[in-house]
Amino acid sequence: MIWLKLSKNNRPRFTVKGAIATGVVIAIAVITINSFANGGSVEVLEKVNPSAPFYGIGKHLNNVVTGIGGFFEDIVNFRSNSNKVKELTDENKRLRQEIIDLKGDESRHDSLDRLKKSLNYIDGNQRNELVSASIIGKNDGDWYKSFIVEAGSDRGITKNSIVINGDGVVGIIYEVGSKYSKAISLVDSRASVSFKISGKENEKGVITTSSAVGVSDLKDIDKLLQGYLFDVKSKVKVGDLVVTSGLGFYPENIPVGKVSKVIYDKNKSMKFVKIRPNVDFKKLDEVSIIPPRKIE
Repeated sequence: MIWLKLSKNNRPRFTVKGAIATGVVIAIAVITINSFANGGSVEVLEKVNPSAPFYGIGKHLNNVVTGIGGFFEDIVNFRSNSNKVKELTDENKRLRQEIIDLKGDESRHDSLDRLKKSLNYIDGNQRNELVSASIIGKNDGDWYKSFIVEAGSDRGITKNSIVINGDGVVGIIYEVGSKYSKAISLVDSRASVSFKISGKENEKGVITTSSAVGVSDLKDIDKLLQGYLFDVKSKVKVGDLVVTSGLGFYPENIPVGKVSKVIYDKNKSMKFVKIRPNVDFKKLDEVSIIPPRKIE
């Protein structure tokens, strides 16, 4: 023992310093053991005044031992935790891909629903010649001014065939290949279409262009088709439904949009209209193509 000291006759004897040192060691050991036994709590010893000198030392020693134990436990569990992280990462990737696939299926389903609705705009004979196709390319910009469809002459597509979807008129085919075709939408002035006001057979005109042409900072609400009326005295009003008139290549009564503004130009003695299109020209994906109206 550290508090024993050999005398000249080789017999151990007590010393004060040795006794104090031994007491400190025993106290620290008792406090530490008691702390482990009570789940790390030393509240009982805190209340006992005689133990106060040793409490801080014992508590510190307990924290050190506990910390070392946690450190070694982390080392032991490192591989297991690493595997769990990898599993969670892989699971997260899988779930994200499932969400992407579901959104794609939903978008595809919506497109097919719109194509079914397009059948309402054509007669029985045209339905037999209707071709459904995906858009595989488009012009730069956020509105489809021109685009490429995955259908060509091998599927009966011809120049001036009409492109529609479940919302109404989209545009017209202007170039045909064996496997694909190029089309322009109503946003392009070359796709000008003759229209009439639904329920007002004599109120007719021609769509000539779009307010979006050459303007990149317009909001969706500002993007409108523009045209003029044949009769300056037309009683057209905001909210009127605009449909194809049956003149030219476009079959009759296919929806175009609704009148959003009527403008009378005194200098030109003409009445212009702005039309909010039914078709969303920035979200086109699937379309239907029908033969052009026969012009005799």
